[in-house]
Amino acid sequence: MKTVPLKTMEMSSMKTLTNLFLIRRRPQWRRLIPVVITGAVIASAVIAWNNGDWRLNLSPSEPMGLWSVQSYKLGEPLSVGEIVTLCPQLPPGYEYSWLGHDQVANACAGGGTPYIKTIVAGPGDVVHEDRHGVTINGAPLPDSRPLPFTTSKPQIILPQWRGTITLKAGQYWAYGAGDPRFSFDSRYWGPFGRSQVQSVAHPIAVFKYRYSPRITN
Repeated sequence: MKTVPLKTMEMSSMKTLTNLFLIRRRPQWRRLIPVVITGAVIASAVIAWNNGDWRLNLSPSEPMGLWSVQSYKLGEPLSVGEIVTLCPQLPPGYEYSWLGHDQVANACAGGGTPYIKTIVAGPGDVVHEDRHGVTINGAPLPDSRPLPFTTSKPQIILPQWRGTITLKAGQYWAYGAGDPRFSFDSRYWGPFGRSQVQSVAHPIAVFKYRYSPRITN
């Protein structure tokens, strides 16, 4: 009969107990991994939100949901197709904002919410607008017929931009490409300049929503 040294038996027993402890503890640590990751994501989201790096868009004129916004530096080039947040110069005596005031970081000078819009025309493009809609270089812009008043309550008479313009250097035309039928964009306040742009926006988790208001008059 072979005799096993006592020291060897003790080491074997300690190894077995250690393995059992790790087997029992490992699942608990694994359960904490999703919690840690979730906490890190939430913390990053709060920091980004407070710094104005993210934007929650609740207007159906562009896809609704979460957007990443990168601050725009005056002088940087802008291209047709880019989506920007901006504070356009509205007609005198007119003020309109989807969320009202003091709702987001990096609010406009008057405290209103920056608009989020798609650039559909830039320097050199010829834009024409009448009561039937907008054309860019002779091509009709889909669903661009302007509304005479807002669909929200109380209804407000909308300003109307009319005419033909060749956009100059630094001028652009804004358009709500999500649901353009009810977008408050350049159709009502004309072209905008680079100085009115706050940031360039990129979708993170968004969806298009077809807005169907009840219009009674």
